[in-house]
Amino acid sequence: MNNSYSPTRELGVVFGELEAKLDDHGYPATNEELVDTYGEYALELPDGSESLEELLGAMSEDTYNSPAEARQAIFNMVDSRAIGRRYYSDRTPPALGETREDEQLSF
Repeated sequence: MNNSYSPTRELGVVFGELEAKLDDHGYPATNEELVDTYGEYALELPDGSESLEELLGAMSEDTYNSPAEARQAIFNMVDSRAIGRRYYSDRTPPALGETREDEQLSF
């Protein structure tokens, strides 16, 4: 049996070790408390990473009643940075203003 940690991606964000830390934290918890305790933890995004402090540092007045509320606040602050290539779809023609360099194939 392999006990190594395997991070999961949720809505474009990989929480890494922070996932378990948020789940185990005692709630309710203030935003300031979470940032002070876990601010240095990095969240991986498709185009890089950001620390919890970078994402939640400006929201000092919020209080979270559960890990799900804390994660939702993170998702709200990540916005379109978590989706990778914006407006991308390999199933439709290019979006307005988007050019596609790949060759169209017909099956």
